[in-house]
Amino acid sequence: MSALWDRLAALLMERSRRERWLLAALVLGALPLGLWQGVAVPLIERQAQARAALAETRATELWVAEQAVEHARLMRAAGGGEDRTAAPVGMSGIEAALRDAGLRAGVTELANTADGGITLRFDAVRFSRLAAWLSAQSGAWGYDLDGFTFERGAREDVVAADLRLVPAER
Repeated sequence: MSALWDRLAALLMERSRRERWLLAALVLGALPLGLWQGVAVPLIERQAQARAALAETRATELWVAEQAVEHARLMRAAGGGEDRTAAPVGMSGIEAALRDAGLRAGVTELANTADGGITLRFDAVRFSRLAAWLSAQSGAWGYDLDGFTFERGAREDVVAADLRLVPAER
């Protein structure tokens, strides 16, 4: 290691004072600039991408909430409000409805919860088919959608979905 420093010192001593100052300015200016370009700029770009993805996710959540409000308004206007709720069909009824809709193969979890609810999870399912199935089952299965999560999949119209169903209040 000492030989390396000796070679560097000898190389610098061969240069004039002006050249040494210019080399020092170059090293002191290029090092921070290189760190900025190599570390800070990629981090800033990733942060901007994450913020854009977050904004898109929030916009999607807002759209889903608006659609739920619109659906409830239309159901009230059509006279299909609270009086349309049926007795809960249970896990086997939901499984049969999934099978009829061609969605059963995509279910990764279908489980009862302690409070009489049902957890339903899909790792990859077409959103349009899932939404159509949920709309068709609304009011007929005796459950309310207590919570849900949709995550965009790798392809268009494919999502990972996690649904939490609770028995409907009569």
